[in-house]
Amino acid sequence: MCPTSKRPPVEETASFLQSLLASHGPNYLEKLFGSKARDALAPLGGVEKVAIALSESQTIEDFGAALHLMRSDLEHLRSVFMAVENGDLGMLKSLGIKDSELGDVKFFLEKLVNTGFLD
Repeated sequence: MCPTSKRPPVEETASFLQSLLASHGPNYLEKLFGSKARDALAPLGGVEKVAIALSESQTIEDFGAALHLMRSDLEHLRSVFMAVENGDLGMLKSLGIKDSELGDVKFFLEKLVNTGFLD
């Protein structure tokens, strides 16, 4: 079975990203995806495009290519995923992710990690 078939569906991913933006402001996802994620992901094509890329990309490299991420942003995102995989909540907190948000962010990112996104 293809790893992406175990990923959260696009709708669920889009809804999660949208709820983070609604709760924490239009630049919140910059903490995860880098500077191109400002303004509710507009420079990356919007929430829907990012959700599709997260759901359909086999790996983080494919995701970066699909959204034309800069290498520095892709490496930042990789370090965020590695922190989740290694249970390093301190790294996530250092990005400005609050304790009250950690659970949701970690749960969402773990779903991607567990389906081979970092491979």
